[in-house]
Amino acid sequence: MEPEEITFQSLREMTDSFSEERKLGRGAYGVVYMGVSKNGKKVAVKKLYDANPELNDKQFQNEFNNLKMLRHKNIVQIIGYCYETEQEHAEHNGRIVLADKTYRAFCLEYMDNGSLQEYISDDLHTLDWQTRFKIIKGICKGLKYIHEDLDKSVYHLDLKPDNILLNREMVPKLADFGLSRIFGEELTRITSTFIGTQ
Repeated sequence: MEPEEITFQSLREMTDSFSEERKLGRGAYGVVYMGVSKNGKKVAVKKLYDANPELNDKQFQNEFNNLKMLRHKNIVQIIGYCYETEQEHAEHNGRIVLADKTYRAFCLEYMDNGSLQEYISDDLHTLDWQTRFKIIKGICKGLKYIHEDLDKSVYHLDLKPDNILLNREMVPKLADFGLSRIFGEELTRITSTFIGTQ
């Protein structure tokens, strides 16, 4: 199923204008909010930062292309996207001018049980061995899919407990493909450059 184009106004309505109460988390490239669609279904809305427009466009395109391509039960699925530019008044050299403001966001499936990080760092969320094994196995299946089952391998490059989300049944799903890269057979050298977030 192709992701649908969603207006920024619709995303505002889904998230109560991106209210603090709806904030689920913050990553290297954006903030994630809990939204509710018109049919009452919960969704996750990832609103990308607007600090560097050129970098943001590249980042948006990279993550969009990867999310659109990845179809697996252990990968968070994209529902829709927003790439919208509108003009607004801004001050420039002491004058009020019209400036373009670009909004970039993804609408993703909602993961009821949050990130794996919450279960690693919180003693109140202890998991039984069977659930732990199911999570480990699901992560491995997701990684096998992106590394071996595609025509060209995708490398996440930012895999950590915060980027492994858990649905209502505690099925793990890899998330946040903002730094991911696609490699074909040309991947022949090892790099020592640090990529990812902490």
